Amino acid sequence: MRLTLLIGLLAMPMSFAAAQGRDLPAYVPVNPVLASRSALYAQPLVAPAPGWRHAIVADYANAVERTSSSNGRTYLFDAETLQLDLWLGRDLSPSSFVFADVAIRGGYDGGLDPFLNWYHDLIGLRVPARNERPENTFDWAFGLPLPDGEVVRERPGTFLGDLRLGAGTRVGRGQLVATITLPTTSTDLDGWGRGTVGTALAYTTNLFHTSRIDLEGGVSVGWTPTHGALAAYQQSTFLGGMGAMRWRALGEQVLFATLWMQSANWKDTGFTALETAEVTLDFGAMLRLKEGWPTLQVGMTEDLVPRGPAVDAGFKLGLHW
Repeated sequence: MRLTLLIGLLAMPMSFAAAQGRDLPAYVPVNPVLASRSALYAQPLVAPAPGWRHAIVADYANAVERTSSSNGRTYLFDAETLQLDLWLGRDLSPSSFVFADVAIRGGYDGGLDPFLNWYHDLIGLRVPARNERPENTFDWAFGLPLPDGEVVRERPGTFLGDLRLGAGTRVGRGQLVATITLPTTSTDLDGWGRGTVGTALAYTTNLFHTSRIDLEGGVSVGWTPTHGALAAYQQSTFLGGMGAMRWRALGEQVLFATLWMQSANWKDTGFTALETAEVTLDFGAMLRLKEGWPTLQVGMTEDLVPRGPAVDAGFKLGLHW
């Protein structure tokens, strides 16, 4: 089914690549610590355009994080994660639009550890958690206060994630977008899906515009009911904010950066890093290699805060048309 969806989207008409290329790409958190709770994500402005909009964005990330609580309990997350989002959208009128995001996710032992260890040694940056861990080995385990005790989560492989549906309206220089995520995650392993409906409301506006530079800002609020065995540790209300820049550097080639901030998803765990707001930088380029071709997105994501459970480096590749 997942392969059929991917082939179907690739086979759709590509005649509106120029329209989609004007938009900044959305940023969806890849860290399962966030993605298994909040439905928030960074939603830039969507410019009016005829016909369908399509995007396929893959984010492959390497993470190794270890942190301790004040009484010596340990949190460990060592994995490589896949995030593949298949976006489809369409204007209903000059002021309104709808879209859907079919999410494919994955968690693996990985294969990037040797390269990243070599790179860190080359630049003189030590990552103690990585240096002390066996290479290419999945592990996700953490201790919670009694009576919950030790929690161990398993490697899921590739699976279907939660479906996101959204509708937006353009108001002046901004837009208001409401989204809902449905619990369609196909794995039954804990920690990889919300397990319940998630909601979000985002307002985004253009702060500055020239022929070459656009600056956007936005705020988001969301609500996801607590769910499952760890409900006592889950937040249910979330806040987010974004600042984004688009710079048309050369011809139709665009450089972009999105700074995304969101409130903590967890509470009372004893792990400061799990209960701290998240700050992530998503950056890269949107490249028009040939007239009529899809716009190519290349980039990276870096979690700036917290220094604890976060994705070390995510590598992103996408097509927009």
